[in-house]
Amino acid sequence: MLIRILLGAAAVLAGLAALLWFSLTPPAPLARPEPGIVLENVTLLQPGEGRRARQRLVVEGGTIAEVGPASAAAMPSGTEGAQEWSGAFVLPGLIDMHVHFPPETGLRQTELFAFLHLAHGVTTVRDAGDVDGTATAPARDGVREGDFPGPRVLACGPLVDGPDPVWANTRVIATPGDAEPAVAQIKADGFDCVKAYTNLTPDTLAAVRAAAKKHDLPVIGHVPARVPFEEARLDDVQHLTGAHPPRDPPLPFPKVLVGWRDFTEERARFITGMSLAYDIAHTPTLVVLDRQFAMRDYEAARQGEDVGLLPRIYRDVVWSPTEGLPFVRNRSEEDYRLFEDALLGSQELVARMHRAGVRIHAGTDCQIPFVVPGAALHRELHLLSEAGLGPEGALAAATTVPGASLGIAGLGRLDVGSPADLLLFAKDPTRNLDHLDTLLGVVADGRVYRRADLDAQQEAYRRHHDGRIFDATSVFLTRQVLKRIFATDEDAAAQEAP
Repeated sequence: MLIRILLGAAAVLAGLAALLWFSLTPPAPLARPEPGIVLENVTLLQPGEGRRARQRLVVEGGTIAEVGPASAAAMPSGTEGAQEWSGAFVLPGLIDMHVHFPPETGLRQTELFAFLHLAHGVTTVRDAGDVDGTATAPARDGVREGDFPGPRVLACGPLVDGPDPVWANTRVIATPGDAEPAVAQIKADGFDCVKAYTNLTPDTLAAVRAAAKKHDLPVIGHVPARVPFEEARLDDVQHLTGAHPPRDPPLPFPKVLVGWRDFTEERARFITGMSLAYDIAHTPTLVVLDRQFAMRDYEAARQGEDVGLLPRIYRDVVWSPTEGLPFVRNRSEEDYRLFEDALLGSQELVARMHRAGVRIHAGTDCQIPFVVPGAALHRELHLLSEAGLGPEGALAAATTVPGASLGIAGLGRLDVGSPADLLLFAKDPTRNLDHLDTLLGVVADGRVYRRADLDAQQEAYRRHHDGRIFDATSVFLTRQVLKRIFATDEDAAAQEAP
């Protein structure tokens, strides 16, 4: 009898385990089509450079093989295949120059993040630092090896910082001599850039720059808190860090944003001039400030349509102002005014730099609260446009301009030999960014993903995330992880946005 009871209990437990496993397993990834497409009678849009109407574009494998005038037979009739896209507007795939993929937690969020980028037309991303060492490889290798569709992933890997670093996955540079072996290892591990961070000193940052130049890697990141902008000379400054003179001691986030309130015309000219003199690009991530200000009305923010693309763990736990990431907890009205003032000041500086010819890159810093993969880049484009770049200038900041900065020949272009990353629209987004919502299809690495298939896959993810077992289990596990990571007040105080 006892044996039968034990066997019965074991069977029940096995059944529950199987149910839990099934409930936590996401739907099968969207199928990856064979590469290749012929587009007839389309308008090619190269932001910042112009347009070519009534064109024929042929993709073979992962490359654009032919570009030229549309054949007479395709205007307006053509073949059945060409007719599907006839009259469409073709834009290079979007590039997000600052993202973060989620750490490995068992909830299988990497595939979702990759899909959301792709579904919004983002075909290349630069992962600007893997804060715990588990996030980048699954995304980069998963897409590269065909496990699931997503954007091309370029990545910085571990951060490079001084002693007492903020993030666990950091190469600590305590002395200038530490820079060369650290950067050499980043290169050997197959990463594409070096991410400099807050605690580097002038001499250690200079050593990092020298090592990176030797290994042909760009240095991006935060201008360190104690390094003047003109000494930092990063290849690509993130979040407009360094725009204000260093403070001693440095102010924590978001108090550091107070510098935008006394940002002078003279300082703006200086930052612009130094950026031109040293060919420094900027990835301002205006959407971070925009979304943090939106948290002033948390209930409205959590009801956002784009926020609903992600499971409830984000809006109700990780991004919660009461129990979420420490840097979003218990904000004051003054904090929200700082975000508002910083956004206005940042847009003014970006406009000035753009007019002067400084390279501006579109980036989002997704996983920052309410910065949703893919959707956030569309919001960033609107913010850049409002700052003075206009629709076409904003789209150039997500195609033509960053494509020339990433070391991949033809990236961000619609030329023969370019990577076959392109977007098809019913209406011209260079005239009006609202037309981004008329996306008909995404071509990534030559593979065509139609809007109907992307929508169906998104609905499958939504049903999975809204399932009772996944929802309850994921919320419970995420709360436990946050408690473990930020177990002490000191842990919470040290945490900041990457």
